[in-house]
Amino acid sequence: MAKEKTAAKTKNEETMDSFQAWAHKWGRFGTVIALIYMIALPFIVLTYFDCMPSFGEVINIGTISILLIYIPVGISEAVSYTPMLGASSYLTFITGNIMNLKLPCAVNAMKLARKEPNTPEGEAVASVGVAVSSLVTVVILALAALFSTWISPVFELPAVKTASNYLIPALFGSLTLGLFSSTSSGRKVVKNGIVGVIPVLILVSVLSLVVRISSGGSLFGVVGLLIIAMLPIAILFSRIMWKKGIIKVVDKEEEKTAG
Repeated sequence: MAKEKTAAKTKNEETMDSFQAWAHKWGRFGTVIALIYMIALPFIVLTYFDCMPSFGEVINIGTISILLIYIPVGISEAVSYTPMLGASSYLTFITGNIMNLKLPCAVNAMKLARKEPNTPEGEAVASVGVAVSSLVTVVILALAALFSTWISPVFELPAVKTASNYLIPALFGSLTLGLFSSTSSGRKVVKNGIVGVIPVLILVSVLSLVVRISSGGSLFGVVGLLIIAMLPIAILFSRIMWKKGIIKVVDKEEEKTAG
């Protein structure tokens, strides 16, 4: 049994690039340190000021309702983003702002460097993109805090408030168009891959409409559940269409020859 475990570990290390092995090792270590820090700091502050709340004050209806919203979102982010981010996932999840900042930076960095996800080069580029994004964020926040007195009136302008509502949709729209415009997936080329997304978009639109009508126009708390539910459905639809020959996966070299 011990020999089998050793052989499996050796095989895994052989198939993993040295950078990936290094990144996963220190990524796990950094994640544990970050979790300990984030959990311990509130207890240290509360103990120091002698204001530790009771269990009932912490776990109540309000807390449970928030957990029901953010737990599905957190799970869906880990499941859907990790395949794209690879070893850079550790730094991404530690620093946060994944949907509206870190993921677009990582994807755009790989696109500019012409590297594919799930490759040592792609994960290295994504890690650099996320790291630079984190440093830039810290610098911008520090400057914003320093000059908050002068710039705060700008954010109160009606035009700025209106524009801020479209930032994330515009960001994900451009990111989605970039992903759809490329059919390349490593050494393979996916033909008609967009067809597998159409049933999911229709299903999401219908479910979103039903939820909006039943909840009075709010999707708050349902987004994470929809993402989790749509992932296996998208995979199932794509597999069915691949079996039927609607979606085709061919070698990149074969595609170039045929072109």
